[in-house]
Amino acid sequence: MMEENTQSFFDDIRAYRDEEIPAVVEKIASDPLLIPAAQFVFPNLDIEQVRGIISACRTADDIQRKIMYPAIGGIIHRTMRSFTTSGCEYLSDKNSWLYISNHRDITLDAMLMQYALFENNLPTTDISLGDNLLRTPLVFEICKANYMIKVIRKDDVTMREFLENSKHLSEYIRYRINEAHRSVWIAQRNGRTKDGIDITEPGIIKMFSLSGSADVVENFSQLHIAPVAISYQYEPCDVFKAVELCRRQSGAAYQKAENEDFLSILTGIKAWKGDTHMTYCEPISTEELEVVAQLPRAEQCKALAEIIDKRIITGYKLYDTNYIAYDIKNGTRRFAKYYTSEAEQQFALHLVRSNAQFEVMGVDKDAARDILLGIYANPVEAKLNLGINLE
Repeated sequence: MMEENTQSFFDDIRAYRDEEIPAVVEKIASDPLLIPAAQFVFPNLDIEQVRGIISACRTADDIQRKIMYPAIGGIIHRTMRSFTTSGCEYLSDKNSWLYISNHRDITLDAMLMQYALFENNLPTTDISLGDNLLRTPLVFEICKANYMIKVIRKDDVTMREFLENSKHLSEYIRYRINEAHRSVWIAQRNGRTKDGIDITEPGIIKMFSLSGSADVVENFSQLHIAPVAISYQYEPCDVFKAVELCRRQSGAAYQKAENEDFLSILTGIKAWKGDTHMTYCEPISTEELEVVAQLPRAEQCKALAEIIDKRIITGYKLYDTNYIAYDIKNGTRRFAKYYTSEAEQQFALHLVRSNAQFEVMGVDKDAARDILLGIYANPVEAKLNLGINLE
C-alpha cells in the first residue's frame, strides 16, 4: 500500500499531517478556552505571547518541542515534588514500540510519557485517545496536532460497527509501528481505572490481533509490546473518581455533565500530585509469546493480558499514601515503617478535604471515602496477591 493511499484510508482516525498544521494552529490560537488553559500552563506569558508561539508552529514536531515539552515541564514543576523514571535501559530507538500503560489520568499519563521519552533521548509516540475526550474543539485540535490516534468508543456504535472500527484501529496501529516506524501509546483498558485496580482488558489484546498473522508469536512479536506503569503519590481526580463510582454502585444513573471531560483534564493537570514515577517495564519476550501460543485459542488473549498485568503491577511504584491507605482500610499498622507521622497527617487532611467535597456533591460520605481509600490501597493489595514481599 502506497503511503498516500494508506494515509487516506486512515483519514478518520489519523493525526494531522505536517502540511495541515499551519491551518490548525490558527484554530487553536483563536479558541476562547485557550485562555484559562494557557494561564496555568504558561503563567509567565500573556495570552498574545502564547498565541504567537502556537501560530509559529509548522509541524507536529514543532508543537511537541515548542509547546508541549515546556508546557509539561511547567506542569511537573508546579504540581509535583518530583517526576522520576526507571527502565529506560529496556528501550531502544531501533524499535518502534507498542506501549501499553495503566491509566490513571485522562491526558497526563500520555503527556508524561512523551516528556520522559524526550528527556531520555527516545522518540515520542502516537497517542490513542477515546473519541469521547475529543468533543471539546480545543482538545480535539491540540490532540490531533500531537500524533493522536482516535479510538471510537463502543458505547457510540453498534456491535458490528465496533468490530469494524476495532479492526481498522488495529491495522493503523500495526501500520504506524511497522511501516511508519512510530511507537504507539495506548491504555490497558477502556477509560481510566476508577478504583486503583490496574487490569488489562483482554479485548484490547484481541483488537491488536485482528490485523496480524494467525500465528500468535509472529502477530504480537511485530508489535514490540512494552508495558508501562505510572503511579502518583496523590491521584489526579481521586475525588471525582470516588463520586462517580459511588453513584454507580448505589444504582443511580450517572450522566456526564457538559464539558465534564474537559474539566477533568484541567483538574488532573492542575491538582497537586506530590511525587510521580513512570516505570518502563521489560518488553514482552518471544519466549513468553511461545508459551501463550501453546494455550487454547480462547485463552490466549487473557493469558497475554495477565503477563502485561504482572509487569505493570510489579513495576508500579508504591508511595507512602498507598501504604497509609492500606493500613487505614485494614485497621493495621502493617506498613507503618514506610511512612512518617507527618505523611499520615497530610493524608488525613486529604481525607478530610475529600469528605467535604463528597458532602457538597451529595454522595454517601462513608461509601465514597472507602472507594477513595481503595484507589490508594489496591496497588498494595495487587502486589501482595502476586506474592511480592513488601515487608
